[in-house]
Order: sequence, then C-alpha cells, then structure tokens
Amino acid sequence: MTTYFDDAKLTFDTEIDALKTVRETLDDHFDDVINAILNTNGRVLFVAIGKSGLIAEKIAASLSSIGLSSFFIDAGSAFHGDLGRVSADDLVIFVSNSGETQEVIQTLFALKNIHKTNLKTVAITGSEESTLARETDILLKVDVAEEADTTKLAPTSSTTATLVMGDAILIAIEKAQEFKREDFALYHPGGSIGKMLLRDVQHSMHTKIPYVHIDTPINDVIYRISDFGVGMTLVKSSDDKVIGIVTDGDIRKKFLYINQVKGSTAEDYMTEGFININQTARNTVAWKKMAANNISNLVVNDDDDNVVGIITIHDVLD
Repeated sequence: MTTYFDDAKLTFDTEIDALKTVRETLDDHFDDVINAILNTNGRVLFVAIGKSGLIAEKIAASLSSIGLSSFFIDAGSAFHGDLGRVSADDLVIFVSNSGETQEVIQTLFALKNIHKTNLKTVAITGSEESTLARETDILLKVDVAEEADTTKLAPTSSTTATLVMGDAILIAIEKAQEFKREDFALYHPGGSIGKMLLRDVQHSMHTKIPYVHIDTPINDVIYRISDFGVGMTLVKSSDDKVIGIVTDGDIRKKFLYINQVKGSTAEDYMTEGFININQTARNTVAWKKMAANNISNLVVNDDDDNVVGIITIHDVLD
C-alpha cells in the first residue's frame, strides 16, 4: 500500500522554511505599510486575481473583522468596470507573487491614470525588480525560494507566506489600535463570539431554579437535578434560607463515602455556600469565573443579592 506520510512532512518542512525566509527579510517597509493603513483617509482595498486573489480576499476580510473599512477587488473585474469603486483617498494593496500578473498591472496603471499621483499604493510581491514593485509607493516583499508542490509551479509556499504576512498586518493593526476582545465582538454580534462577549448573564441564564431542602432524601435530590437540566440544585435550610449547593459532581464524588446511602439527604452531599455572579455581568466574565474555579455553573444574583437564575458553561459558549 502506498503511503504519503513522508510527502506530507516534506510539504510542511518546505513551507515552514519559506516562512522563515520571509521572516528574515522583513524590514522597515512593513512599518511603512502599517502606518499607511493607519493613516489612510479612505479605505484599504486589495487587488489580485486567481490564487493570490483568494488570499487577498481573506486578508481584506480579516481587517474588516477589526473594524477597518477593507474589501477585495478581483483584478479581472476591476479592469472591466470596477475601477469606479476606488477613490483617491483609498490605499490600494496589490498582491501578485511574480509582480507581473497582467490583470493586476493593468489595474494599477488604470488607477494611476485616473487618480494621478493622489492614490497611495502598496505591492505585496516576491520580486523587487518586477513592474508591480517599481510602480507602487511601498514594496512589501514576500519572496520564497520555491513552491512546495512537485512541479514547483503551483502557488503553495508563496500563498502560505502571503497569508501569514496578512496575519502579521492584522495583528500589528490590532496592537496599534489597542483592539480588545470586546471590540472584536462588536463586529461579530452573531454566533458564540458575540454571545459570549456581548450578552449579559441575565439574557443567557436559566430562570427556573431547582431547590431542595437540607433534609431532602438523596433520591429526590437526584431527580430534581435531572428534571432541571443545569447540573445542580440549591439547598435551603429549614427556614427557607439558601445555604448551599449540590451538583451532580458532588454526588459522584461523595457517593462512595456515605455510610448509609439509602438514608442520606442533601446535607450529606452539599457544599456550603456557592460562587455567584451578578445578572448584569457580561457572559465573558461568567466564563472566566467558571474557568478559574473549575466549575460548570454559577448562581446568578440581582443587585439585592436575591437568587434570580443559574448560568452554565454551555449557556455561555453554545
């Protein structure tokens, strides 16, 4: 049976070497690109075609995700009617490994003809002697020794290196703008990211709260935990004051150490007190508190310390 394990390892080795080479050639031009992005009065546009276009589109999307007005223009479409999408205030980043891709070069010259000297341009290319490198304002060189594929022609190492360069640009912009997780959530309000970071606990918690009394038989405690599906129940004293908690984990841990399981009650398995969180706290705070205490649920209180809900790790992350 033919195996390709060694071929896969060689691919990784070749592309890792390519990334190391590009890293070593980084210079002040990278800073020039970051400053150009930060100081542009318009948008950041990426122009490319083919495989480079796919990479450029991903970089543009990444920058958009941190609030930068950024988008991708296919060079083929640009030269056939999309040039009007570019204004003189924009920063245009052209991506081409060879620096001689016809459609990209045509788009560059057409835009320079429209906007004369006002348009700021960047080239991400592997050849500093190329037309693209010579005709743009800033060169960001991404030069790899060879592609990883067997023909040494298919975009592999070069596209990987360009993608990582895009990630480096993203991270530099994040740091320059002191971009935080909460800021990221503003542009990702849907899905788990937005839910975890933006929503308050009160919008995710369970408002049906399981209770048992301190003398409730263990069988009934187990039924109560199962019925409510939050992995725990609160325990009340004889005067109806909430004094502790029993989780399904508590039962599993203590079950073997109870002498008379048949006659045991909630008190035998209860942990006195509990970790809580205010209902107005963000889900991210709840998540961090659960992680720090190695637990999977929190009791939710209002401003008067009344118990108003239960929030679980699944409520935060699902």
